[in-house]
Amino acid sequence: MPSLKLIEQFARKNYIPVMLDDTKELLFDTVAKCQPKRILEIGTAIGYSGIVMLSACETATLNTIELLETSAQMARENFREAGVIDRVTIFLGDAREIVMQLTGTYDFIFMDGPKGQYEVFLPYLTDLLEVGGTLVCDNVLYKGLVEHVPENKRHKHITVARNMNAFLHDITTNPRYQTELFRIGDGVTISKKLS
Repeated sequence: MPSLKLIEQFARKNYIPVMLDDTKELLFDTVAKCQPKRILEIGTAIGYSGIVMLSACETATLNTIELLETSAQMARENFREAGVIDRVTIFLGDAREIVMQLTGTYDFIFMDGPKGQYEVFLPYLTDLLEVGGTLVCDNVLYKGLVEHVPENKRHKHITVARNMNAFLHDITTNPRYQTELFRIGDGVTISKKLS
């Protein structure tokens, strides 16, 4: 994945968040193990994680959702340079609206979109995910605040932390999923849909 290093350098220089190395390796290994046919990604950013996933499974296609047009344009260029553009469809707009309109099913979903909305997305993603499919969610420990939500109500991240806490409880106790929490990066859950 030679283009990933350049994308990573660009992202760090321009303060664009991209996943940490341990999270990248976990995502790559999970996709390589699952060998999905259809991947859905919430949060394209500049295409980094999409390239990781498509590099791990050379037969997969990716539908990815991005809110910002500038990010989507950069992602498109990065997908092209990585040689995977022919396997990618980028949906531009608010993921909350787009996810509700999606049809068909996916056997792998990667959620790395708006952190305060994971709980809102979950029922829709559950409908889109095939039984036996895998749902990977990044940043579920959200800056270390999720398991120890600060009492200070004025804390700027408090709402996101509470919402993520609700999501984490839901995904780990939901009988339709078998979920494992990985305490790497900013926290990652890998969930297999059982029913």
